[in-house]
Amino acid sequence: MTRNGIVALMQDLTTDQARQLLSEAMVAHLGVIDHGEPYVTPISFVVSDNAICVRTGGGRRVDAIADNPRVCVEASEFDVDSGNWQSAIAWGEAELMEDDAGARDIVLALMDKYRTSIGSSLSPGGSFPGAGVIIRIPIDRITGRASGSFFSVRTRPGRL
Repeated sequence: MTRNGIVALMQDLTTDQARQLLSEAMVAHLGVIDHGEPYVTPISFVVSDNAICVRTGGGRRVDAIADNPRVCVEASEFDVDSGNWQSAIAWGEAELMEDDAGARDIVLALMDKYRTSIGSSLSPGGSFPGAGVIIRIPIDRITGRASGSFFSVRTRPGRL
């Protein structure tokens, strides 16, 4: 793509690179359809057995998933110094988990991932949170992109 005579290229991530970015991200964004409108919220999550797992309370996103389970999850990283960025998007059919043992495993995995988060209720010494609502999103498809690095200005998120 040319913008003011400067070529800006983005690079596709491999499926493995996109999975790694998603797995390592600390925050992602869950996109649902609520009464015909997109609704996007930040989430804490873990990736387990090719699925994105989220613990949440009830509310708008849980209600939206009950009505339309098709969702997407986006995670990204941005390096302020270099301007480099990466983004991964995964799609799937969300499931509300009923299995108490599976839900407990997910809560334990979340506690492990976010243990060092400052002020997190999941930090050591905190009480074990109840299962809440566990959302499991088996990954149907995942893609990713990164800022270009050829002989041009790197693209910025949201700019093509």
